[in-house]
Amino acid sequence: MIFITVGTQAPFDRLVALIDKWPEINQYECFAQVANSKYIPQNIPFTNFLDERSFNERFDKAKIIISHAGMGTIISCLKSKKIILTLPRLGEYQEHRNNHQLDTTASLAERGYIYPIFNENDLVDRLSKLADLKCLKSIDDYASISLINFIKGELNNH
Repeated sequence: MIFITVGTQAPFDRLVALIDKWPEINQYECFAQVANSKYIPQNIPFTNFLDERSFNERFDKAKIIISHAGMGTIISCLKSKKIILTLPRLGEYQEHRNNHQLDTTASLAERGYIYPIFNENDLVDRLSKLADLKCLKSIDDYASISLINFIKGELNNH
């Protein structure tokens, strides 16, 4: 299943429309949480908002998450070993106050954590290769022992 989420702060019509207009979208089980979107999906079942339980059920069922570059969603995906594709919200389209999500996406993609989407061509390319995508990296709930020991050592040295 593919779960599309735009978060709860603002709609993200550009993301929802790009996915909804992808010709092969009907071949996949999908569900979208679209916030107060002005764009109404024609090919994807959706809701504006989900309560926490419903959101978690959709999230847990999904193999692939397509989302804005919000850190809450990204961290949840990395902890749950989900495949994540992110399209950053852009200030120039009034999707956010600035382009910090562009920097987040570029940085995490460079480090091999996410599949970035910067435009429609990237999205179509990623979606056409869904069967080949895998979870790139994951993170744990807690710091590693080596990190804890390093911090302890640094604290003891000062």
